[in-house]
Amino acid sequence: MAWLAKSFGIAALAALLSGAPLFAQDINVDYDHTFQFNKMKSYSWGKIQTTDPMLEPRVTGSINHVIQGYGFMESDKNKKGDFIVTAVEASTPGQYVAFYRGLPNLDWHRGWAGGGFSDSATTLRQIHGGTLIVDIYDGASGKLIWRGTAAEGSQEKLSQAKVDKAVSTMFASYPPKSGGPVPPNQLEVPPSPSSTPLTSPN
Repeated sequence: MAWLAKSFGIAALAALLSGAPLFAQDINVDYDHTFQFNKMKSYSWGKIQTTDPMLEPRVTGSINHVIQGYGFMESDKNKKGDFIVTAVEASTPGQYVAFYRGLPNLDWHRGWAGGGFSDSATTLRQIHGGTLIVDIYDGASGKLIWRGTAAEGSQEKLSQAKVDKAVSTMFASYPPKSGGPVPPNQLEVPPSPSSTPLTSPN
């Protein structure tokens, strides 16, 4: 058993030295290509939920750090922002659907064309393991305009490191190019090296 532990330790050290991740995340971003994201200046929180309540403030903190670094300001507690942010950790489609019960003002059904998550049974099956789903809504209409997902592919709980990596990658190209000019201080939060740029609308 000693040699097995030693071998695992050497493999982990080699991965760290080579820069290879010790965990993999399937991260995807989809958004409404017709929405003008550049008009947004403020945001507010709608709801957040994780399997471990201790993780909720960490998810909130990671998202706040990135969004505020891009120049968006969080609205006062009693005031709705230009866009509304929600975040949920779900392991099944049912958990995701249940998350939005009691939030009738937010239309979580994806209504734009293209790939990504929607309310259909086929795509909702992509929710498995510790999947972090961040949704952004237009504050005026309550329509879903942006969605980022990070799936671990296992039943492991999200750690702080995984949350930070997921959020950094999700928002690496926010706001989307279809929304016009980005805020002047967007470069304050550098994009994640592992992120994939969003494709331009057709």
